[in-house]
Amino acid sequence: MVFNSLQKGDMSFSKFRDEKNATGIITSPIQNTAGARMEAMFGVGSKIVGTLTFEGPAEINGEVEGEIISRGQLLIGESAKVKAKIRGIDIKIRGQVEGDVVASKSLALLSPARVSGNIASATLSIEEGVVFEGGCVMKRITDKSPEKDTTGKAALQGGGA
Repeated sequence: MVFNSLQKGDMSFSKFRDEKNATGIITSPIQNTAGARMEAMFGVGSKIVGTLTFEGPAEINGEVEGEIISRGQLLIGESAKVKAKIRGIDIKIRGQVEGDVVASKSLALLSPARVSGNIASATLSIEEGVVFEGGCVMKRITDKSPEKDTTGKAALQGGGA
């Protein structure tokens, strides 16, 4: 994982592949709690107020307030507490989310998720046991680049097809 400092309160994480670090040791991306390969993990006990941007697959288990932008698969873990606008391509939520979520490809709400806010995605799945309070738009979002629609409003207001 490579951390890039943007502006005060903003964080960006970029992909890396198996590389040698300064001491010559080969480093590899981490695996998430389900065993999938992750480029970045924001762990339990971590908290940020601002914008998080992920270039590759990422998992969030900490607290986030602000905005999350993901250009890879994003997993909001069971212990996560998020008060943010979330934009991405493939998003899976198990934790608590308060805010609008726009996924250009797929959105999965997995038990025991609690989501309060509007959601928009081309495909949606909701497991039994999930609590969802908000509006839902299911339609193809033609621009799969999460940073193009900076507000997520176009998808939630019927745009993007």
